Amino acid sequence: MDQHRHTLEPWKHDNGDIIIADWAQEVDHGTLKIFMGEGPVPMHNTDATAWKLVTSHKLGVDHITVPAGSGFPPHTHPGDHLLIVIAGRGTITVDGKIYPTHGGQVYFVPGDKTHAVGAIDEHHILAVGAPHRLPDDPERMALVEYASIASEIGELECGVCGARGKLNEIDCPHLPAVAK
Repeated sequence: MDQHRHTLEPWKHDNGDIIIADWAQEVDHGTLKIFMGEGPVPMHNTDATAWKLVTSHKLGVDHITVPAGSGFPPHTHPGDHLLIVIAGRGTITVDGKIYPTHGGQVYFVPGDKTHAVGAIDEHHILAVGAPHRLPDDPERMALVEYASIASEIGELECGVCGARGKLNEIDCPHLPAVAK
């Protein structure tokens, strides 16, 4: 992804009634150049960073960068999330299955559903939350037991490489990150 990095930073305007945040630059009639690289805000329990984009605290969106090989350990949220993958390849693990994700996808995660997110390569996600917690808020996510992402019999199946096995025995490079 390094060839896509640039020095532009997201811009924000807040006049009290409306907040406008640029998370990408239009370069040619609908073609976007996405702001890449590490965000300025470190996120709790992970190597991920973020740009705080807009929030009313009832609803908000952040641009999250998850470094390759990193991710979010199993967790839940105080509210639901819509995750819009804008670049990179990664995974989401839920109910014993590791699902591949890539730029151009959007997925919905109920706040009470235990899940984990991983990055195969640098992964960029627009995370829309309701209610919204800021990226550096320690209450944005509640960590749960790692086994809670496995199936009822304690197995995982990887939709990326096909590996299958018990959580503590599976040989899969796509397992989500552990808590930092």
